[in-house]
Amino acid sequence: MDPNSPAPDPEVPAKATRRRFTAADKARILDAYENASDIERAALFRRERIYSSLLSSWRQRRVAGRPLTVRRGPKPDLESAQTARLQKRIVELERKLAKADQVIDIQGKVYSLLRACAGESADKLDLPPWSKRSAT
Repeated sequence: MDPNSPAPDPEVPAKATRRRFTAADKARILDAYENASDIERAALFRRERIYSSLLSSWRQRRVAGRPLTVRRGPKPDLESAQTARLQKRIVELERKLAKADQVIDIQGKVYSLLRACAGESADKLDLPPWSKRSAT
């Protein structure tokens, strides 16, 4: 140690911060590790202040073809997202079906009313097949 350099601050930081590595940093470290000898690999671990287990998990991700960026926290559940989408679609289709049933019911009532107003002359008309449903 140089006698002229100031001594490092002995105080511990109030809150420890987690180190975060970008995908580019991870790729750089992995490339340096793969091209290094055993002694250089040990020096790389010390210089980057990482453990071999961390590097091992990065290597596994790279070999599996997964991205090196990993988000912490709960992973999204794709099945529940699809279930929610399908339930929303079911509600929408049920609403459309109820509306169509109302339209058909109103058409039947209008037809019955027109037939009653037209009297017997309506019996000679060529009537649509859906009109027989609401006649009961």
